[in-house]
Amino acid sequence: MRKIFFFLLIISFPLFAQPVPSSYYDFIDATKDLPAGHDKTSLILYRPDNTGVLNDIRCFLRIEDEAGKDITYDTSSITATYEWMSTPDIVRNYKHTYFLSGGMAMHLKLKKGRYKISLYTPVDQQNNFIYPESGEEARNALQSGVVEYSQPQAFQWESNIFEYNTENPTKVIFVTPTRNDNGFYNGGWVIDYKNGRRP
Repeated sequence: MRKIFFFLLIISFPLFAQPVPSSYYDFIDATKDLPAGHDKTSLILYRPDNTGVLNDIRCFLRIEDEAGKDITYDTSSITATYEWMSTPDIVRNYKHTYFLSGGMAMHLKLKKGRYKISLYTPVDQQNNFIYPESGEEARNALQSGVVEYSQPQAFQWESNIFEYNTENPTKVIFVTPTRNDNGFYNGGWVIDYKNGRRP
């Protein structure tokens, strides 16, 4: 009786086992036009929390193709979503501009190719940021008894240009603010595959 049961089980097994209808790559092809999300095909730009007022100062995305054409908002080449690291399971859609504040991760879904990624912060988005004086300037002012130092003229903050190839295995790059020799934020951004790199 036991032998008959196993024989029937072996014969009926192929009836229940069905092949997977499509591969992982078919899935990728079927979803290539969907918005970016938390998946293995997106490039993540991660900006850790910063201290003080800098946390709320946004840096805005700029992406150029190989020819140098700005394609940041060309939805045929790029889509973007974001999440707060405090709630990493909730992916949100951008309403107007692609930006990062401290504690955010941006998910970029890019068409295959090579891109130049950079970030910037216009003067009117710097929340009255107070620029640090240089060490020499502060030392001279203290020696001469001056209490108030003159503030440098505000300028648009720019990052380095990070060249990215979608064939590259790197899937996370980090965004950190630039600092002067004394460790104070001085207006600028660094994009790198390592966290916390100083320019």
